[in-house]
Amino acid sequence: MSVINFLAEKYYKIAYDTFFYIEDNKKAKKYVSYALDLCPTHVKSLRLKGSIFLLEDKIDSSLEIWERLYNGGVDDFEVVSKIAYCYFQKGEYKSALDFCEKSALRVGLDESEKMYSLYRLKIDLLLSLNKVKSALKLFKNALKMLNSSDAYELKNRYSYLNSYFGGVIDIKSIKRAF
Repeated sequence: MSVINFLAEKYYKIAYDTFFYIEDNKKAKKYVSYALDLCPTHVKSLRLKGSIFLLEDKIDSSLEIWERLYNGGVDDFEVVSKIAYCYFQKGEYKSALDFCEKSALRVGLDESEKMYSLYRLKIDLLLSLNKVKSALKLFKNALKMLNSSDAYELKNRYSYLNSYFGGVIDIKSIKRAF
């Protein structure tokens, strides 16, 4: 049975409001630290601290928080996808791809926003690993799976993939001609 620490909840709420509405990272970190001092396993505070570190581009610190949550049994879409993103930012593409796969298992077909962010991350990872054909295949599948506005955004973001793929086809046709 889990016991709620109301003072930690209060500090978390202040930190959350300060971070999202006032946009004062320094003050938000102060209050989230108060919450975590009272309850070191306070999941909402850990999530917020991980998000603050991401925004501040402190990737190692953020990764440490997200992995702490994951290893503590919190393995939902947000946690797993943030771990994947942190590994991507660190240039550890294989680890990032592994966590992308785990993240994909935690998203439903009706969650288009999550699917969109996951597709973007995975396409970027595949391109970083120089797996252009796999990225293109995923891109084309994503266009079929996403709602129309997200598919439009993805198509605009990766419009160069279609031209690259066309170039690959043309080169193969030329090789066959000789």
